[in-house]
Amino acid sequence: MFLTKSSARESAPLKGSTVPRLWTRPLRELTPETSLGFEAIEFAERALGRTLHPWQKWFLVHSMELAPGSFVSDDVPRLRFETVLLLVARQNGKSYIMSTRLLWRMATWDGPEEEPTLVLGTAHKLSLAEEILDLSHTVLKNSPIRARLAKKSDTNGNKFIKLTNGARYRCEAASDDGGRGLTVTDLAFDELRQQREWSAWSAMTNTTNAVVSAQTIAVSNAGEAKSEVLRSLRAKGIEEIQAWETAQAKGTDYSPADPSLGLFEYSAPDDCDIFDRKAWAMANPSLGYPHGPSEETLAARAALVGKPGEGMPEHKFRTENLCQWVNVAEDSLFKEEDLLECLDPDSEPAQDSPIYISVDVAEGRRMSTISLASWRDDGLPHVEVMAQRPNTEWIPGFLAEKLLFEPAAVIVQGRGAPASSLIDYIEAVGTPVLKCEGTALTNAYAQFYDRVINHSVRWRDQPALTLALAEIQVKSMGDTFVFNRVKSPVDIAPACAAAFALWGLTSQKAPEKKTSAYAGDYEDWYTADQIEDGGKWW
Repeated sequence: MFLTKSSARESAPLKGSTVPRLWTRPLRELTPETSLGFEAIEFAERALGRTLHPWQKWFLVHSMELAPGSFVSDDVPRLRFETVLLLVARQNGKSYIMSTRLLWRMATWDGPEEEPTLVLGTAHKLSLAEEILDLSHTVLKNSPIRARLAKKSDTNGNKFIKLTNGARYRCEAASDDGGRGLTVTDLAFDELRQQREWSAWSAMTNTTNAVVSAQTIAVSNAGEAKSEVLRSLRAKGIEEIQAWETAQAKGTDYSPADPSLGLFEYSAPDDCDIFDRKAWAMANPSLGYPHGPSEETLAARAALVGKPGEGMPEHKFRTENLCQWVNVAEDSLFKEEDLLECLDPDSEPAQDSPIYISVDVAEGRRMSTISLASWRDDGLPHVEVMAQRPNTEWIPGFLAEKLLFEPAAVIVQGRGAPASSLIDYIEAVGTPVLKCEGTALTNAYAQFYDRVINHSVRWRDQPALTLALAEIQVKSMGDTFVFNRVKSPVDIAPACAAAFALWGLTSQKAPEKKTSAYAGDYEDWYTADQIEDGGKWW
């Protein structure tokens, strides 16, 4: 239901939802014998002196469900979920419930392993992982069981707390060698949305392999296009939820393909209005409870949402306050209708056109792209992604050895971009580089923008280029702008390289002798290397 700003504030007080909008169903009835969550709640209330919100109790009960055939009374109860995903909007007590859950493990767990319990906290930044550890320490030293606190270390790189039973809680930054040599009982993975690829997740989660009933608990608000790990795990969790729903509708038994993954997502429906109070409650389960967000606060944040360049971008409010996945930024540089007008599935260079190519590198240097620009037979410029591969080492050799044509120029941003460090290496193999920098840089971006909105450039539907164009964010530079790699939710290197190549095509003097872009056939000149390596790179 749509509500105005004033009506949102005047309506009756609202409490946050106890049950998430998306959640993995239990395999049996959850009771004090089939879930350790009841024990964790009692521990929080009696041993820690903490008051939990209804949703936090619900989450403990459901995330600590025991595997079929296992019971609390067993010598070593076995948790059903090896991986738990908790998604909830900002400022709703994720750290609070995480510290409760981890302290329960440290204080009460007695597994069959010889080594004492080890809890490992991690995040993309060490400081974020340490926040939950610090909160746990504060709670513990002010609790009825504070005598169990044996030691706290604040040494940089070796920050931990230790209990009298030998259990420890330490932190590490998430990395591809994180947790090496450790045997971990609980892994607390904070801000999972920041994991752009799988190396850190794989390294850190493998620390739990040798522990009975170990659990990885990953918490986050909604991710974005770059949130590869969270996106993939969430999609897997949703598949199981949909399978359960299908079984319910058909009246058949539900048998999960992966019973070890639990998804619990407090989020608003995708199509809701940003002033919908019921949507606020679905994404903010602590709404209306002590230390949780208030309706007044959410209304004030929603009121800041404005048109691109005039207020808070709407997609940011939806991501952070409604826990919604927004794939295309609302304030993206280009409108969808303009991008569609420039799309031509049959676009290709003219036979006698010079070809300008450009190299660009993604933020973080994990992926590199070579794009090109050329004229078409109808006089419009054509741009496309020529090659895209991980890292940067392949680029000099590709330019020197793999091209089946002579480019009119190879263009790289001269300063202030990840690709600028490649210039010396490219020139060292005999490939001259034309630098795009200063006013040429802003002119390149401005020209590309003008041609897109005027529908005077063409490209084919290549996923890497199409996604980059749809998601570009910009940074103001006086009266002009540049494409912003850091703020854009996806790798925009394909679009940056296309803009630089187009600048070369339209601003540089073409060679007197036209060099054919082909080796007999259009497909040959740009796919030869890709075919050699087993397929195209997009």
